[in-house]
Amino acid sequence: MNEGKLHFSIDRTTGVPPYLQIVEQAIEALHIGKIVLGDHLPSVSEVVRVAAINANTVMKAYRELEYAGIAKALQGVGTVIVGLPQGANPELFEAYRQRIESLLLQGRQDGLSWETLSHLANSTIRYSKAKEAVNDDNSY
Repeated sequence: MNEGKLHFSIDRTTGVPPYLQIVEQAIEALHIGKIVLGDHLPSVSEVVRVAAINANTVMKAYRELEYAGIAKALQGVGTVIVGLPQGANPELFEAYRQRIESLLLQGRQDGLSWETLSHLANSTIRYSKAKEAVNDDNSY
């Protein structure tokens, strides 16, 4: 088991609730293989100390991961990874991460700001999701 591999950081400027940032960071860590089945999530007290957030916030995030079938709190053991998020494939994830990183760096070299690139990526994802939903609706 790989205890201590995952450290949560909270960005208070994003508007994303801290508990959701923890959930998203845990899921991302599973997608990229930073943590695997059987690994322990950091203890609630460790996350509180490192991320400077309320224990109830951490417990809410861990409950969300339990509801999703990803983690399980075990008495005297801690919170353990028991399932993978849908579509988790660390090798494929890393290949696409590298391709996206390359595009982002090219955009920076071309003079685009990080904020502009972030908006571009997010709007492209929203557009692609909407287009996929329309295609799915038309396939019946």
